[in-house]
Amino acid sequence: MRIAKWSPILMLLFCSACSSFVIEEAENVRMDYWETEGSEELAEQEYLDGNNGLAIFTEAVNSAEEMEEGSIITTRPVLTMEFMMEDEENRTYHLWVTEDGEGYLQSLHPHKNATFRMDEESAQEIKDFIAAKGDVEVVQGTVEFEQ
Repeated sequence: MRIAKWSPILMLLFCSACSSFVIEEAENVRMDYWETEGSEELAEQEYLDGNNGLAIFTEAVNSAEEMEEGSIITTRPVLTMEFMMEDEENRTYHLWVTEDGEGYLQSLHPHKNATFRMDEESAQEIKDFIAAKGDVEVVQGTVEFEQ
């Protein structure tokens, strides 16, 4: 009986301890789309807010699960996104999504460098979002990791 009484508090503490990557107060996100392999320039840049797609990318970060430490992706990212935060430091991620619906994120400096696997629903939503752009491609094949 006593455990049941404390379980909501324990769950809140547990979630708070592991949620250092949760995006809550993002005003917008800057999307830097990468060109295809071999190109050194960015294909396109845009800003998303609450009216045009911010929630898709916020949810992808918030629902992603951290992978084993040292999981470094060597494949060129599809895009780099920087969340512009209201009351805290901006957060930047590289993002990969494949034609088969796999999705990955890597958090970038100054925050902890970590690699995350997106859930299938978020990866599919982002794949659909990118497909609607027409001039940006998802990763063909698999995402490669450092050995």
